[in-house]
Amino acid sequence: MFTFQKTNYMITLKTRAIILLLITSFIGQAQDQNLLDVSGWVTGSGSVSGFNQNGTAAENSRELGYDHVGNQVTLWTATPDANGGASGGFTTTSISIDHAKTYRYTIWLKKTNSNDGYSYFGCYNNILNLDNSPNPNPYFWYGDLPQLNRWYLIVGYVHASNYAGAGNIGGIYDGVTGERVQSITDFKFASAANTTKLRSYLYNDSNVNDRQYFVAPRLEILNGTEFSLAQLMSINASSKLVFAFDNAGSQKQRFYCIAPGCTVPTPPAGKQSKNSIIVSRSSNEEELLSNEEDVLNNESQFSVYPNPTKNLVYIQIPSELSTKIESINVYNVNSALVQSISLNQNDKLQFSLQGKPVGVYFVHIHLNDGNSITKKIIKQ
Repeated sequence: MFTFQKTNYMITLKTRAIILLLITSFIGQAQDQNLLDVSGWVTGSGSVSGFNQNGTAAENSRELGYDHVGNQVTLWTATPDANGGASGGFTTTSISIDHAKTYRYTIWLKKTNSNDGYSYFGCYNNILNLDNSPNPNPYFWYGDLPQLNRWYLIVGYVHASNYAGAGNIGGIYDGVTGERVQSITDFKFASAANTTKLRSYLYNDSNVNDRQYFVAPRLEILNGTEFSLAQLMSINASSKLVFAFDNAGSQKQRFYCIAPGCTVPTPPAGKQSKNSIIVSRSSNEEELLSNEEDVLNNESQFSVYPNPTKNLVYIQIPSELSTKIESINVYNVNSALVQSISLNQNDKLQFSLQGKPVGVYFVHIHLNDGNSITKKIIKQ
């Protein structure tokens, strides 16, 4: 009797372990079924496992940087030389596929300095146009990104070999607004296809000051477990993207208003104009601001120093307002929340920009009476 119970108990434990392993495996696959292995993306230069360089090793490096929402990531950086031609980027090694299924190819791109050369994003191997004609050199898109110094998500689709549609659903998505700003070309697999490649390049750029950054390449089967576009964008769907303009119509700042009760800020060196707009990410509609918010009379009493800074930043707060502060948040120029400042009863707060990239940041002080103050600070 004892032996039977022990055996049954051991079988139960083993069964539970197997079930737990299967569940864990399923959840992991559901959360991230990227068919590309980017674990080799470590700092260095040239090709790595699964990714073959386009151009010379000197034109292809990997370095730590920040993505469109301020997360630290590994950037594949194209640094063109003066010779033009292949100027950086990569082609993946062959990935096994099922031609009877649809696959999605995605990557984040950002170009800086100039629009010299062309950016490319494509696939390869046994690819057909949607009219069933062969395409030996298929690119979802090539050209210039809509704006310099701005992240864009490029989303391409290769449909199943029996696909009969004619329209394109691929597109380029703005990393700040989340909006689809451009349509790109869809393809389909030939029935003989059993492998594919993802490729993304900078080409014919001879401007040595240019840089193109590649982040988070993904290849996924569209079977219901793939990431949603919202997950790929990683933009807070309940936030509001705020644009602030001066009276001349020049944009002074923009950022995501994430904190509860957050209001449209006063732009540095100018008032917000009456025809400024809030673009709501939840409704995707524009609401005209009915009232112009005056600059607070006591704004000059808040000081943020040293400015420029290399690391630590201090915020000097007027004593009469220290109890009226609801939140203090720091944003980067890509509209992403960098950090929230812990509040206390002191009239001096501090935060650190250590490890953050050189550039401009905004300190947004939100008061409990609905007013707000925004200070610009530069990290050297």
